[in-house]
Amino acid sequence: MTSRPHGTVGVVGLGAMGGAIAAALAADRRVVVHDPSPEAAARGAASGCEVAPSLAALGEAVDTVVLSLPDATVVAAVLDVLLAGGAPPTLVVDTSTIGPADSRTQAARCAGRGVAYVDAPVLGRPAAVGRWTVPVGGSSPDQDLADLLAPVAARVVPVGDVGAGATVKVVNNQMLAIINAGTAEALALAAAAGLDPGVFVDTVIDSGAASVSGLFRDVAPRAVDGDYDPVFSLALMRKDNALAVALAAESGVPVPVSEAALALHTDGVEAGLGARDSIAVLGVLEQASGVPARRGG
Repeated sequence: MTSRPHGTVGVVGLGAMGGAIAAALAADRRVVVHDPSPEAAARGAASGCEVAPSLAALGEAVDTVVLSLPDATVVAAVLDVLLAGGAPPTLVVDTSTIGPADSRTQAARCAGRGVAYVDAPVLGRPAAVGRWTVPVGGSSPDQDLADLLAPVAARVVPVGDVGAGATVKVVNNQMLAIINAGTAEALALAAAAGLDPGVFVDTVIDSGAASVSGLFRDVAPRAVDGDYDPVFSLALMRKDNALAVALAAESGVPVPVSEAALALHTDGVEAGLGARDSIAVLGVLEQASGVPARRGG
């Protein structure tokens, strides 16, 4: 794996989002992937990707690397390896959800090795790959990002300097965290007030009411059926919620609703629900009220 043919892309991190990115890109180009999980690597191979034996080998094989990693600490550790090589990649496209200050830090590190870095987090869920919107902070002088990301994104939107893409994502997920917590509260309250929460969901979901968000449509029916299989885990929701609260503190903006949502999500993670879907935070409220929020319950 020493050649770097034009158009070859590396993808590091094959979780729900990274796996979707790699599979979509592999439909029309060579994609080299790496993930420390053998199961994730096997899924990458099954989707038509070439699995690199190591992160360093991936860095030697490609000019462009797409990162899809869980947090800023992992992003920094991966870049430690990629930037240490004799010929690092020329472009890093970071789709991870991290804070804007972290994005700027990593961009500066990359620039020190002559590597371009853009923060390009995803707006959309894994199943919607191909229809995503990707806000991009920074620019790549040698790569058309809209062309590169066309298999995964319907819209690639330049939003400003490095860190601006991360800001869009953090603020977007601030709203997501609030809606998630509010949905859990609504289901718990309906049940505790004597209403079958399944009836509540069935009544409002197609009502056209302004309160019905896309997230509600996704998580509420599954929650009242007791289905907490993770689409977006509670641990990740809590992490993103915390990023928003931290950014607000840095920016001098009071965010009492976001802070309340963070307290609830933290309670859920501490109760052992972190690996479950984000709406599993409902379990904290069910325990507090003593009433299960289940269809027909």
